[in-house]
Order: sequence, then structure tokens, then C-alpha cells
Amino acid sequence: MKAPYFREFATDSRPLLIAAVFAVDLAAWAAHYRNWMWLVVLAGLAFFYIIEYFIHRYILHGLMRRILPKAYEGHVHHHITPTQMKYLLTPNVYNLPGYIAIWLATWAVTGRVTTTAAFVCGVCLAQLNYEWTHFVSHRPIVPRTAVGRWMKKFHLLHHYMNENYWFGVTHPAMDMLFHTAPDKHKVEHVAPPSEQLP
Repeated sequence: MKAPYFREFATDSRPLLIAAVFAVDLAAWAAHYRNWMWLVVLAGLAFFYIIEYFIHRYILHGLMRRILPKAYEGHVHHHITPTQMKYLLTPNVYNLPGYIAIWLATWAVTGRVTTTAAFVCGVCLAQLNYEWTHFVSHRPIVPRTAVGRWMKKFHLLHHYMNENYWFGVTHPAMDMLFHTAPDKHKVEHVAPPSEQLP
């Protein structure tokens, strides 16, 4: 991997905010560490990997775009200029309130700061993986693993074949479950972007 690309990602304010949230919650979790809390971390990972699909499909592309019109507009710009860094990562204007909401909701359910912190650690790790995978998909970087190379091709089908399919960025599970990962040879090619700004 070329160092300038890693530096570009690692010094961006968006991954840095997620890393800061992770560090604070890791400290809170470590203060009262229990082995079983790794299951809570896994739950946080699973939570993010599920909502990744629904946010992309139903808010950034779907009917719910009216809830967050600016997010939708930013995503349209991402499809128009998929390599532009401004639209490549999740803006902090959504990251910060999103983590506050996740933290409060988890704390309301568990009633424990340490359990909440462990869950948020899982969410942070999953989102950092998501942001990095998405970044790599749009930079001239060849992923080191076969799975990484496959997922990069999977995501680029969404951009350059038909944006109505292949919503997953880090994994294809939800696309397979909801039948949005068809055989690319049986899908109509739609020149990007097909959506227009309001």
C-alpha cells in the first residue's frame, strides 16, 4: 500500500473522531473489564454491519431520503465524483450525533456504562473497517486479501454497473438476504449517476 493514501485516511477528521470515540469507550470498558463483554463488542460489530446496508439502501438511495436530505444530496455527489475525498467518508455532522444516540439508547437498555462502552467499541471498530474499505474501493489501492479484492469489485459494481444493487461495502450478506446481489451479467447497465439532485 502507498503511504500517502494511508496518511490521507488516517489524518482525516472523520476517522479520527471515530477513533477518539473508540478510545474513550475503551477506557470506560477497561475500567471494569469482564471477559464476557467481548460478546457485547461482537453485538456492536453485528449492529453496524446490519445498519450499514439499510442506511445505504433506504436513506442514501431510498424513500427515506427525505429524513436526511443533505445526506442524500452528499451521496449523490459521491456517485457523481466517487473519488472526491469530501464525499468519500461519513461526515462528522452525522457521526457525532449518531454515536451519542447509540450510546444513550444502549445505556437505556443495559443500564451499565461498561456494557454500553463495550457495545460502542464494537460499533466503532466496524465503522472504521467500513470507512477504510470504502476508501480503498475508491483509491488505486489493491487490497491484500482475496476477500478485500472481491468486496472492492462488489462495491464498484454499485457505482459503475447499477446503483440499485450491491449496497454492501464491507460484506455481501445483507445483499444476498434481500436479493440485491444479482448476477452482474443479468442486470441492466445504468450509467452513473442515475439520480438527480433535488
